[in-house]
Amino acid sequence: MAERGGTAARPPLPADRYPWFRRMQSLERGIVAGEKTVCAVALLVMALTTVASVVVRNLGLALPNYSEIGLAALVPLTLIGGALCTYLGSHISVEIVHALGSPLLRRAAAAITAVGVLAFAAIYFRSGWILMQEFRLTGDKLLDLGTPLWPLAALFPVGMALMAFHVVLQVIAMAIGPDNRGVAP
Repeated sequence: MAERGGTAARPPLPADRYPWFRRMQSLERGIVAGEKTVCAVALLVMALTTVASVVVRNLGLALPNYSEIGLAALVPLTLIGGALCTYLGSHISVEIVHALGSPLLRRAAAAITAVGVLAFAAIYFRSGWILMQEFRLTGDKLLDLGTPLWPLAALFPVGMALMAFHVVLQVIAMAIGPDNRGVAP
């Protein structure tokens, strides 16, 4: 280790050697902020449409069933929320990995989990893409308000792509070193 002015120079942290990775993490933080916003808005829409539906039903108002909008809001909450859970590490499989004792065993389990999540995301990306195309072709809609289904189905590939993005960055962070998210792999 080189000495400067009588003190030892700090060896570069693994991530310091990879500025592109820091930029990717910054991009990921921006995406996560967007995911949180989408989930919060979806929850708010679900709550408001549920209240509106109860009020309309109990007062006997001649208004359409707005709970369909709340049902539609469940789709982004589920799919974008799943990607957010991947980033936050709050899936069941991740909890199991953290419970393992040995760091080597945790790393191996984390790698296996990453492969599983990537496979899941790839399968549902493809399935969602096909579903979206079919809904666009057929023009399928929900019954009460005529909400088109293809934009909701489009959230399948979007959510799965976000999930895969988070997992790939986690794998890179694991490969670079334990200091990249403040958590040892």
